Amino acid sequence: MHQRELLRSPKPVIGLVTDFGLSDPYVGQMKAVLASLAPEAVIVDITHGVPPHDILRGAFFLDVSLPWLPPGAVLAAVVDPGVGSDRRVVCLEARGRLVLAPDNGLVSLTIGRGGIAGVWSFAATETASATFHGRDVFAPLAATLAGGEHPRRLGLVIDPATLVVLPGIEPCIEQGSASVLVLHTDRFGNAILGLEIERWKDVLDAAPRLAVRSPVRRTVRRVTAYAALAPGELGLVAGSQGYFELAMNRISAAETLGLASGDVIILGLDEEE
Repeated sequence: MHQRELLRSPKPVIGLVTDFGLSDPYVGQMKAVLASLAPEAVIVDITHGVPPHDILRGAFFLDVSLPWLPPGAVLAAVVDPGVGSDRRVVCLEARGRLVLAPDNGLVSLTIGRGGIAGVWSFAATETASATFHGRDVFAPLAATLAGGEHPRRLGLVIDPATLVVLPGIEPCIEQGSASVLVLHTDRFGNAILGLEIERWKDVLDAAPRLAVRSPVRRTVRRVTAYAALAPGELGLVAGSQGYFELAMNRISAAETLGLASGDVIILGLDEEE
C-alpha cells in the first residue's frame, strides 16, 4: 500500500470545500498560498458555502464531489470548529484521490464507502496561526501533495478505525422502517437522505409502499424524475449526487416537511394502503 504512487492528471488539481464564505479574505488568502506554492495547479472551488461549523454538510459536499475530480487530485476540506485544538489533521487516499481534512467527522461519509488505501496524520507547523489552519496548514500540505509528494513522507500512518465518525450517519433499518439522517437540503428544497443509491436501492425496490412516518406523516411515491410528480405529491428520487432524495415538483419538500440538514426522518417501508 505504501509503495504505490498515485496516478496523476497532467496538471496538479486541488479541490476546495470550506465554510469560509466569500465576504471575508479567508478564501483569497488560502488560494494565494496555493498560487505561491503550486503555481501550475488547477484550483477547483467546489464550494465555500458550507454553513459555518456544519461538519455534516461539509462531509456530504466532500463525499459527492470527490469522484468528479481527476485521479491523483487533492481535495482540501476545511470545516474546522476545533481549529487550534488537539484534533488531528489527516489525509486519506480514497478512490484514487487524496483528501485533507480535520479529524472531526468531516470524512465520515468517505470512509463509510470503504476502499481507503491509506490514512496519515500531520502536525501543524510552529508558525501556523492557531485560528487559521486553512491558510497555514491545509494549503501548504495540499500544494506539496499536489506536487507529487506522497503523504507517507510527510505524516504518520494511522489506523482508519481511529478516525472520528459523526453519530447517526449510518441508516438504521428494522421492523419495516428506516431511521435516516437528512444530509443536506438544497436550494430547490430537495431533502437528500443518507441512503446511498448503490447500497439501498434493492431494499427500497422491495418495499411495497413507502411513507414518511416522522416528523410528519406523508405518503411517498418512487419516481425517476421530479417532473413525474403531481402538484403537492411527495416523491423519493434517486438523485444525481448518489443518494436518494425526498422531493416535490417545483415545491420545496424540505419546507413542506419542516426538514433541515441533521434532522432524522422515519421512512416506513411497508405502509398499508
